Amino acid sequence: MLNLFRNNSIFALLFLIVFTVLIRISPFLITLPIDLNINAPLAQILFEWITTFEDYYYFSVVSASFFVVLQAWLLNHLVVKHSILRKDSFLPALFFVLLNSFYKEQLFLNPQLIANLFIILMFERLCNLYESEKPLYVVLDSGLFLGLAILFNYDTLIYLPLILISVVIITYFNIRFLLASIFGILLPIYLVGVVFYMFDSLNDLLIIIEISVKRNYINQITFNWIKLLPWFLITGITLVSAVLLQAEYFKSKVKTRRIIFTVVIFIIISVLIILIENHNLVYAVCYLSIPLSIIIANYFMNKRYVILKEILFLLLVSACVLYQYFI
Repeated sequence: MLNLFRNNSIFALLFLIVFTVLIRISPFLITLPIDLNINAPLAQILFEWITTFEDYYYFSVVSASFFVVLQAWLLNHLVVKHSILRKDSFLPALFFVLLNSFYKEQLFLNPQLIANLFIILMFERLCNLYESEKPLYVVLDSGLFLGLAILFNYDTLIYLPLILISVVIITYFNIRFLLASIFGILLPIYLVGVVFYMFDSLNDLLIIIEISVKRNYINQITFNWIKLLPWFLITGITLVSAVLLQAEYFKSKVKTRRIIFTVVIFIIISVLIILIENHNLVYAVCYLSIPLSIIIANYFMNKRYVILKEILFLLLVSACVLYQYFI
């Protein structure tokens, strides 16, 4: 089955859409509860409106699948565009879809999934730093996308260091980059405030913000070890793939090496954001799936030990089915 995605073609994209439909079909077969984790103003306003839809359940399922496919394609596009892996394929997109389909909560539209779109766009802009003649504008764009993500999920503010570290890794340090990233973050927040002020609803926005920031992060960190079981296998695959990447690290182009280093930082920060999410792994996994999909795809790209890799892939698919229908 993996051979269907070991190339970068329109047919691989079609297979990806079919795979997404099949792996996320359970809400149409059984009724699942919708549980949202909302902690930011735009998310609260948007979902207060969406939940009034007569067919909200099915709208949420379909729109979530659309967002997942869109983000998978965007991620795959940037991997190919910047030659992050040694061969072009649709494997990063495949594993992005898989990692975002493990749990029931992931099958519905949620603020974290929307914020994840802007995190991918932020990462894509950071990958452009190496060849950019005006990196300051790239940093500004990255901050802008992060600011949009924050409006849907406050926790994504933790990715500000990713922008600053990426700038240092890929280009050089400059205090203007720090100021540009902060200005980019504040710009969409300021514009939202202006819109609310124009409609004489600024007090409503302030109330929403006050309610949403009253959260206790550390005391809410809990782990469901049953839900964590597949991640032991994913961690093993990731470590093996990291070793393989390291073996070819110095054979790669300078740009590729610096982006891969950024991907490693991306993984570390994404693990941290899992610890501060109210629902931990279930909702924050969408952020972790961005860099992790790239690393995992590298392992499955090679056709050596093809039977073993097919078995590992089927085990991950089976875990998705098990958690969606029975846990």
